[in-house]
Amino acid sequence: MKWFVQTAAMAVVVAGFVSAEPAQAYGRDGHRIVCDLAYRYLSDDARTEIDRLVALDPQFEAFRDVCSWADEVRGSTHRHTAPWHYINQDRDDPQVDPEDCAENGCITSAIDLHAGIFADRSRSDEDRLEALKFLAHWMGDIHQPLHVSIDGDRGGNDIDVLWRGERRTNLHRVWDSEIILDHMSESWSWAPSAERNAYFAEELAAGIPLAGVDIYTPLDPIGWAQESHDIVRSREFAYYWARPDHEPIEPGDHYYETGLRISQQRLRLAGVRLAGLLNQIVEGRTETARTTPALSGSGALD
Repeated sequence: MKWFVQTAAMAVVVAGFVSAEPAQAYGRDGHRIVCDLAYRYLSDDARTEIDRLVALDPQFEAFRDVCSWADEVRGSTHRHTAPWHYINQDRDDPQVDPEDCAENGCITSAIDLHAGIFADRSRSDEDRLEALKFLAHWMGDIHQPLHVSIDGDRGGNDIDVLWRGERRTNLHRVWDSEIILDHMSESWSWAPSAERNAYFAEELAAGIPLAGVDIYTPLDPIGWAQESHDIVRSREFAYYWARPDHEPIEPGDHYYETGLRISQQRLRLAGVRLAGLLNQIVEGRTETARTTPALSGSGALD
């Protein structure tokens, strides 16, 4: 017998098991990991529909391949979507709300937009495929904490970092790529770099206790953004107090280890929530509750 859960409640289980303009969220590897995870938890109907749509585009072989597409077109054919990758707030704004969205859109409104287009069966397959590609990407972006950022530093891109005493970068890239790349290179050094994201996805999936569970995710972009808001304003995240004109911050191994734990949790949640949202849309379920999930351990770095 199968059981189903809505991810507002499921998120507590997952968390318990894992005790200007930003740059690309999570990088290509992170987005592939999110979609690799999501594909594992699709219902049969959702998987059939996603496979059918993805097969219409010869550029892609699998669902995970489409998930970084939105970064590839933001500077060319879809320049108008560049502000949709993030949402900015005043430094002391304690709450994410729709009014934080810029006039030309933001990540929360983009999720609403593309979930709606994907759900609309009267739209062409071309429109729905494009919406799917955007929606899958946005779900990765909104779970990368620095895509809910403080106005004025481009999501941490202007915060200089000397990462683990070895290389100069910026805080946004640390959370996009450096944490993930370091973990993959240290864990699977023997594997070709292009294949390591698959091993990371497998590792993450092993920590998701959802075998035999049907997953459905109510649409809640404001709640998901609030989680990222709370993480980036936590004391040890080293962002709220940082300024572009200050000396580089120097996160060491402790920051890496705690950052890896948070990154693992956010990747898991992004993947499972994306699966649940696609299941809900494809199956025509009507739950639309907008409540912030209670996420034990997700609100701050220890």
